[in-house]
Amino acid sequence: MNVPPSSAPPIPPTTFQTPNGANSASPKDLRDFLKSLNDDNPPLVLDKPLWLRLLASLLEQVFGCFPYFKPTMLGTTNERIELTDVTLDVFSRVGKRADSLDWLYADEEHLSKKVFVHLLGLCTSTESWLEVADEGDSGGASNTLYSKACGTLVEFLQLLSFSSVPGGDSSDLQRGVLQDILYEATNLCTSESTS
Repeated sequence: MNVPPSSAPPIPPTTFQTPNGANSASPKDLRDFLKSLNDDNPPLVLDKPLWLRLLASLLEQVFGCFPYFKPTMLGTTNERIELTDVTLDVFSRVGKRADSLDWLYADEEHLSKKVFVHLLGLCTSTESWLEVADEGDSGGASNTLYSKACGTLVEFLQLLSFSSVPGGDSSDLQRGVLQDILYEATNLCTSESTS
């Protein structure tokens, strides 16, 4: 897949625009699109609104819908597991780009917090899939998804804490987001322990 001259990622399948419409892309089309992003590694420097829309859509439509494990689901969610795995690769790749955090998340406090919340939620729901191995099934990708989700969350938090921009403006914002996350998590834990 060739990168368009504008350095923009390719237009995502219609799944993002019409989730239940007649022209919706299949999960396989979405998976293939995400794999092409990983394979082609398009630059992030241009078309920031398109990248922001893509990441926000993935947070909602993939991470936000990942189910907690129930024995009746065994063998019926392979597409969802594979799609989530590929989506984690996209977030990890975006995070590892030297310019991505400072460029993509700069002045995007809401998106940074949304990434944290959805990745944390994904870690929680994928942890329930660890039961698959406990019940004697090999589990395959569903078992590695938990460690991959946790690893992606840790990478994201490290990027927030170690980011630096000449002039310091967006770096200060990102550290502020990290402090807000820590403050809210501490308050939640404190209120739960006193209840």
